[in-house]
Amino acid sequence: MNLSEFQARLRTYDLPVVVDIWAPWCLPCRVTRPVLQRLAQTYQGQVALWEINAEAHPELLRDLKVYGIPTLIVYRDGQEIIRHIGAKAEAELSEMFHHLAEGKTPPRISARERLIRIVVALVLAVIAWSGGVGWPLFVLAGLVLFSAVYDRCPVWQTITSWMRGMSKKQDTERVP
Repeated sequence: MNLSEFQARLRTYDLPVVVDIWAPWCLPCRVTRPVLQRLAQTYQGQVALWEINAEAHPELLRDLKVYGIPTLIVYRDGQEIIRHIGAKAEAELSEMFHHLAEGKTPPRISARERLIRIVVALVLAVIAWSGGVGWPLFVLAGLVLFSAVYDRCPVWQTITSWMRGMSKKQDTERVP
């Protein structure tokens, strides 16, 4: 399957599509695939699961800019809305399918991961404040805090959607 075939197939789907990019030798893939298949059965008719073997379609992976596996790419109305690289816990995958089935966009990071990032940022800020380490540690604390909330920031969403639009425009200008 090449990119144009993939995109044509994607356009024919009215359901959200979760694309699982895996390889037979990938241990995290072996753990998450049965979970994804079970969730696909549970949400059959609401969310579609496509499985793509990375070894069988290397050119498609290159075109999709997939650099690590397992990778999950979620599409709605033919547009990528989320990309997860690496294995995810069953609870996170279940939450993602649930959100998709309800027509919502799943959060990019889980509530647990968001809380951990916020706590780490606060700890770094307290260390910077009390230890006299200064502004570099405050900057690091700010970056960690931003990583916990970036997906909810309207300014960040506007900038990234504008950048995606520019990237797509450049890609279409290059295609002969």
